[in-house]
Amino acid sequence: MAGCATAALAVPAHAQEQDQAAGAEEGDVIVVTGIRGTIQNSIEEKRIATEVFDALSAEEIGDLPALSIGEALETLTGAGSHREQGGATEISIRGLGPFLGSTVINGRIASNGSGDRSVNFSQFPSELFNKIGIYKTQAASYIEGGVAGQIALETIRPLDYGKRRFQGDFKLNANPDNLDIDSDQRFQKYGYRATVSYVDQFELGNGGELGISLGYSRNETTNPEQEANVSNTIRACVLDPTTTSDGVFDDGNCDTSSDTIAGLRDGSITNDFVIARNSYAFRSNITDDTRDSFFGAIQFKPSPDVDINADFQYSKRLFREQRSDLNFAEGRRIDGPGDPNRIDLDLIFTETGALRQFTNEQRIEAVSEYLERDEEYYGGGLSIDVQASERLKLSFDASYSQTQRIEEAVQIRFRTEDDEDIFGNTGAWTPSLESDGSTQDDRVETAVLIRRNGSQGLNFVVQDFDVNNYDLFANDPRLRADLEQDRYNSIWAVRGDAEYEMDGFFSSLQAGLRFQELEYRDVPGAANGTSRLQINYDDTSTTGALAVANQECRTSFPESGFLGSVSGGNPLVTNVDAAGNVISTTNTFATFDARCIAQVLEREDPSGLQFDSDGNVIFPTGDFDSIQNTDLKEKTWAGYVQANFDSEWGSTPVRGNIGVRVIHTDVESMGFRGTLSASFNAQGELVITEDTDSLVPVVGGISYTEFLPSLNVVAEFQPDLLGRFAVYRALSRPDPSDLSFGRTFTALADETVTNIADAIGTANATGNPFIEPLLSWNVDAGIEWYPNEDTILALNAYYKSFNGGFETVGRTEIFTVDGQDLPTVVRTTQTSDETSTIYGVEITAAHRFSYLPKPLDGLGFKLSYNYADSNFEFDDDTLGTITDFVVNPDGSTTPFTLNGLIPPSNLFGFSKHVLAAQLYYEIGGFSAQGVYKYRSNYFQQFVSTPGRVRYVDDVGVFEARISYQLNKNVRFTLEGINLFNEPRTNFRGAPDDFGAIQVYGPRYFAGVRFKF
Repeated sequence: MAGCATAALAVPAHAQEQDQAAGAEEGDVIVVTGIRGTIQNSIEEKRIATEVFDALSAEEIGDLPALSIGEALETLTGAGSHREQGGATEISIRGLGPFLGSTVINGRIASNGSGDRSVNFSQFPSELFNKIGIYKTQAASYIEGGVAGQIALETIRPLDYGKRRFQGDFKLNANPDNLDIDSDQRFQKYGYRATVSYVDQFELGNGGELGISLGYSRNETTNPEQEANVSNTIRACVLDPTTTSDGVFDDGNCDTSSDTIAGLRDGSITNDFVIARNSYAFRSNITDDTRDSFFGAIQFKPSPDVDINADFQYSKRLFREQRSDLNFAEGRRIDGPGDPNRIDLDLIFTETGALRQFTNEQRIEAVSEYLERDEEYYGGGLSIDVQASERLKLSFDASYSQTQRIEEAVQIRFRTEDDEDIFGNTGAWTPSLESDGSTQDDRVETAVLIRRNGSQGLNFVVQDFDVNNYDLFANDPRLRADLEQDRYNSIWAVRGDAEYEMDGFFSSLQAGLRFQELEYRDVPGAANGTSRLQINYDDTSTTGALAVANQECRTSFPESGFLGSVSGGNPLVTNVDAAGNVISTTNTFATFDARCIAQVLEREDPSGLQFDSDGNVIFPTGDFDSIQNTDLKEKTWAGYVQANFDSEWGSTPVRGNIGVRVIHTDVESMGFRGTLSASFNAQGELVITEDTDSLVPVVGGISYTEFLPSLNVVAEFQPDLLGRFAVYRALSRPDPSDLSFGRTFTALADETVTNIADAIGTANATGNPFIEPLLSWNVDAGIEWYPNEDTILALNAYYKSFNGGFETVGRTEIFTVDGQDLPTVVRTTQTSDETSTIYGVEITAAHRFSYLPKPLDGLGFKLSYNYADSNFEFDDDTLGTITDFVVNPDGSTTPFTLNGLIPPSNLFGFSKHVLAAQLYYEIGGFSAQGVYKYRSNYFQQFVSTPGRVRYVDDVGVFEARISYQLNKNVRFTLEGINLFNEPRTNFRGAPDDFGAIQVYGPRYFAGVRFKF
């Protein structure tokens, strides 16, 4: 195979001159445009780079061949994306998660609303950038923060661009899944993307040159989802038929005692176990995503020796989502094998405990939710470059970015209760039976089937219950108005650099200083209960409010073909009678309008709920203090020295750099603690109580200084054959959301003490501002062949060794009790001293078959592949291996380890295989491109509970685009992504334990560009 690949790329040297049909003549210069031009630019960017670098670069603004920055980055070697609502969001580099990488916009760190250090690339339209790249190795002059690499996004500098340009793009968006949604319920039928940009230059006479560029983009899209999912809360339930008080055979809740769990962990109990979930559900999502983006830049050269640049970016995004759920709310009530009076289906599970089939009794719920996310981003800066003398160049840069994200949701739940309908009629459905024959009036007998062969997802069998009958969702209405997120992140930075040209082996010497201050604030989401307004309408049976709301706020099932693409033809819900005969099958269920229900319930049964002038629920604000709050300031000083060389070793030309970067970081995190007070029981023993309604602010943090040396060497063995070598030390800081200082007092280590002086407390942490950064030593080596400007064959190998583990540790902190100090051991997470390794190889190949006879000479391809392997282990915080400790009477701790019941995962975002394969064809003004992107399974953390393991299954998506250049001013395009409707499948805990499947469907775009 290697020989065939080499033969295919062994191109005659004159081949690149044979056809310039894809180019446009400007004077005597042939300018190659379109896909071929972009790939040529990318090859050249990689070739001239000193570091290991991959780029997507276009001469013209808006020419990046992708619908978003995330989708464009996916085509670069080693870059894999995580998909949300069908689009690429977070990017992992070389199979490593986004927390090990960093992103800069015009050379500056950007803020985000996610609580981490990644960038949500769906926030930025690709039309406003003309170059994106990934630096795989580090240089001392680069901003620290990326063990995996650094993503760089660039907008144009108008004077460097050098010509006047006005451009307008319009793309109409059609999503087939959205067209399947009921016209009265979807937010809009079609979406669109509209972008305008203007670039110009002005001569100011003796005042020098001035350039401006302006751009605006409006994006309205619909990204509906069809989903089947299970609860993220898991528990191990032992199968022990000798007891009815433990595990599957207990009182119906599948509780397994701590002693039994300990026995399963240490192997003394050898019974099988199954992994139980709290609930199982179907969900239909209707969404609307509106984004306005703007960028502006001014470049001023008062003289040839002074270059002043100012740029600004702005993005505002409003995301709306209407969720309709059918929720089977008590999945943990698993029947034991052979349990009588049940639907006749066996208990089936895998060796890992993953359930495939079981029967139980459940409450069935109709849950409706309306959610809005409002996110706003500002970013920009000012840079000045001065050629102070013939050899000395000075640079200054100041920047600021800010992101605010607020997410709010109103949720309504109706559920089954007492075999009644909304009118109080009994016997509306048949309740389940206990094994002794007694009736459970509020539960439906159910079987759950979790399919993995041929089809994917959930199927339910219910006994005598019609999930499409609105009347049966007859009690326990619960309203929640949640502040899901309120996050603020800002970064301002200033840097100064100097470069002095030298003679001899070293061509120049660089040095610089940089200061950055990051702020991050976050109030607890609704999951913590502190930003939730909840109303339980328990008296609806007498007021009639439920019956009125149920009838007034019904909606038809939102969409046709629900989950049909993944169900394998199996009905989602089968309704049977007591004898097991099928009454009906359905792929739909009763749905309601959440905002309508909130208004009707408040009208019929007032509880004090408030609405704005548009009739929307007024949500709790983020202006409150809580133990879970995060209020962080992180200050970093950095300085570097770097020597660049461009000379020869013997007869071999070499270039590169060597240097060291020194960083010092101070973390200051403010949190709140409940007020502690002391009392004594009847035996005279000390009792400590915490009042969480009376909070006291506390401040804590860490300081650290690190040295990051680096060496990059490029050797030109032949004019078209390069060798690369790099060794460097890199750093990745913990996410801001992990640095909170919330503490909750739990107990006294010895409850028999009689005074505070002899007492030692214990507490739990919501974060750890003392957590240390991840540091790695890295080695890269590669060889690259450039036979012509359309062709590259590159092979790079890399190795990383880093302190890559996390462990539970006990940290002694002082808590104040009635004015006295109480040493308290706080259970928290810290970076471990364990060493983990990663090694991998990446291949880049591109070629155009310009030597083939016409019309085949327009064919070309680009291939990017990355393989990685690692011995890193991350254990689930529930059923994984747990490292913990006990507190001794003297305050010391003794660690111990509990064996895991499920296997550990690898690094967050780690994929062994990442592939992007492109095939393109250009002839005259016609251009076509197909792109296949594959990523093997990876661990994707939950935002609110990062210790829980969730896997995203292997995924391969295909996208295509066709364009026709009518003339130099007008171009038409057709584009589609996820053309084969590839879903996203998640697993929770065990690698084969179904977690969720989300179907997005394909999306199509038809566009036109006007350029003058």
